[in-house]
Order: sequence, then structure tokens, then C-alpha cells
Amino acid sequence: MDKFFKEINKYVVSILLFVAGVGFLGKYLSGDALESQPTAMLISSIALILVAALATPYVLIRLQATHYRIMMLVATLAAVWLGYEVFYSVDEEIKFRELKAQVDSETVQALKDIRSAQEAHQTLYGIYCDDFDSLQRFIYEPVIPVSFNMGSFNDTLSESRSAEMGLILTRADLPAKAEELGLTEEELIDLIAQDSTTLKVRDVIYTTFYDENFAPEVRTSKRLPRVSVDSLWFNPLSGERFRLETDSVESGGVLQSTILVKDPTPFGREKVKKDTLRFGSLTEAHTDGNWRN
Repeated sequence: MDKFFKEINKYVVSILLFVAGVGFLGKYLSGDALESQPTAMLISSIALILVAALATPYVLIRLQATHYRIMMLVATLAAVWLGYEVFYSVDEEIKFRELKAQVDSETVQALKDIRSAQEAHQTLYGIYCDDFDSLQRFIYEPVIPVSFNMGSFNDTLSESRSAEMGLILTRADLPAKAEELGLTEEELIDLIAQDSTTLKVRDVIYTTFYDENFAPEVRTSKRLPRVSVDSLWFNPLSGERFRLETDSVESGGVLQSTILVKDPTPFGREKVKKDTLRFGSLTEAHTDGNWRN
């Protein structure tokens, strides 16, 4: 029995190397069209199996000095090559991750901006826009209602009391009221703005979605990148247009509009499964995105 274990011990290193090589080879062969393994794994598995064979006592006792020198030269060249591959793979991985983070960030921001425009469209019209060209026209249409307030109320003269007394004006009322008071419109506006009169202005003005959300000064104040509406609908790297689908579902007896927008060309390595960035759903009434922030 002792003799048996002594013989086995001679092959322990070879067995371990062989098992590791076969394991890596099996992992490499398990890849499919969606998620393949790197070629370096195949090379490593073959190298381990080859070294396992050369490390067996049966082979070692038959090697001569010339064979050792040849193996030393080959091993040295292989070590230099593998060292370069390791350095290159690490450096390439760092650059890849930096580029992926940048592309994903720009893609997510574009999807967020599209979502904001679509939600504004749905708020106004009850449905989502079913194509990007129509959505782009909507962005520049002055249809977004914004409250216009000038002058403030106080406990002495509340808003309800001011309304009863006819002291609340709309912007259209200003020219006539200014003429009635013997003032220019600009002078009356200054008085109202400074609360130097009991008159107040409460009105609704209409602006564009672009001016409210995409104007450069608005983006700067929100610390967001500027928006190019013409290219908003395209993947920042591939240039492929995002996919837009709309539908409707019944929820609680109410028919609700649904939307799904997704990136057709998710960024990643070839033959590696990628996560498609998207927001919304055609089967549920929500506009949640599948990104983390």
C-alpha cells in the first residue's frame, strides 16, 4: 500500500494540472452564441494539460539536456508572451469599462430625457407619442401650461378677498387697467411686482417643453449635460435609433396608455450577453427604467 501511495505521489502535480486544464477547457466549451469565453481560456487549458503531460515521471526520465534547453527557451518565450497578454488584458479591460460607463451614462440620460418628454405628452393628451418625429415637434410646441404670478397676498387682503374685489388681473387685463389708472403698462407691472399696489396678476402662460426642460440654462442649473434634440433618439455610440412602442392596458376598469423605449444596440463585448437599457412596459402602466439610478 505504501508503495502504491508513493507512486501516486509522483503524479500528484500532473493530476492537479490536468484536472485544472480539463476544467478550464470544459468552461470554454460551455460558451454559446450569446456568451462565449475568451480565447485566452482555451490557450491556458491546453497549456495546463500539456504541462501536466510533461511533468509526469514517465516523460521526465526520458528527457535529455537538449530537450530541457528547448523547453526552457519555449517556456521563457511563453512567459514573456503571457506577461504581455496579462498586461494588455488588464489595460484593455480598464479602457473597456471606462468606455462602457460613458456610453451607458449617455444612453441612460437620453432615455431619461425621452421619458420626461413622453410623460409631459401623456399628461397633456392622455396618451404617449407613438413616434419620435411627432415627439420632437411636441417638444417645440408652446403647449406646456405654466403659472404666471405677480404680486403677493397677505393676511390683511387674502387671495379670495382680492378676487371678490376684482383686484386679481390676467396679463390681458394689464393694458386696459394701466390706461384706467393713467399709467403705462410697464409702470403698472413694476408697481405690482414691488407689491406697491393691491392689484395682483394671476394667469397661465404657455411655453415649450424645450424651454422648460432642455434649454441650456435649465440644464446647467440642474447640472445635466446639454441636449441635442435632433440626436436624442439615437444610441450615442452606434447611432442606431431607439425602439419605441406604445399600447394600452386596462387597469382598475380604466384604459391606460403604455410605452416601451429601449436601446437596440446595448454596449458590450461581442458574443457576451448584454443588458438592454430601456424604460416602460407594454403590459403595465409605468415608465420605470431598468438602470440603477
